[in-house]
Amino acid sequence: MNLPNILEKKLKSVIAFLEGKKVIVAFSGGVDSSLLAFLSKKYAKDTLLITERSILYPEEEIDEASQFAKKHGINHTIVERDPLKDEQFQCNPSNRCYICKTGLYNDILEIKNSKNYDEILDGSNTDDLSDYRPGMRALKELQINTPYIDFNINKNEIREISKFYELDVQSKPSMACFSSRIPYGQIINENKLIMIREAEKFLKDRFNLKQLRVRVHEEKLARIEFLPEDLSNILTASNIELIRNKLKELGFIYVTIDIEGFRSGSMNEVLDLN
Repeated sequence: MNLPNILEKKLKSVIAFLEGKKVIVAFSGGVDSSLLAFLSKKYAKDTLLITERSILYPEEEIDEASQFAKKHGINHTIVERDPLKDEQFQCNPSNRCYICKTGLYNDILEIKNSKNYDEILDGSNTDDLSDYRPGMRALKELQINTPYIDFNINKNEIREISKFYELDVQSKPSMACFSSRIPYGQIINENKLIMIREAEKFLKDRFNLKQLRVRVHEEKLARIEFLPEDLSNILTASNIELIRNKLKELGFIYVTIDIEGFRSGSMNEVLDLN
């Protein structure tokens, strides 16, 4: 397989940027940061991956990140964070992601400075610029490098390069933290995050799903977003009863299925960004 000429040029620009540097990659284990980790290991002088473990992410994602790092022989550190210690974050303002990213990257900056690394790299890509992403402001303020944005690389191109290098993560679905399931202005607490985590794990495991969201409204109502192509298999009387009983067992009173289906960032639809 060969890359298109324009994408090959972009890849060479990333490689040239990495060469000779000691870099830290903020590593979630998703396709964006995994490709960046792989390229850094291959072309940078030294690479350290740092992954956040917190209540905001499923433990399976941490395990997959660790397995990727081990498979490719990349140094990997997991940092423990409790975002719920930050009262601003708990209040869930519309710039919640900015608050969270600032806390995480300040932790990584301490490691960078103590270990004398040159750069911190983030896997944000040009598609992230077309949505409401307050976390991008934190990256700019803290001078975190975003090579995909700098060299005009989008999500599909990241998947294409990942396929070129035969990385297992090339088709991995996008993952957002559990706080993104809670409408802005509604309090984020441990109970809600656990309900979301357990509901999504149950649904993914029970129906062998790759992508979905369980959105939580005022703690009592679950709004489930399935991929449209999954709905026909899921929406049977027995499955609906199974889903209702399980989610009520987890603490929900009302269980709904969103007929618009899964869409990334659906909580942003209420915002007036003009």
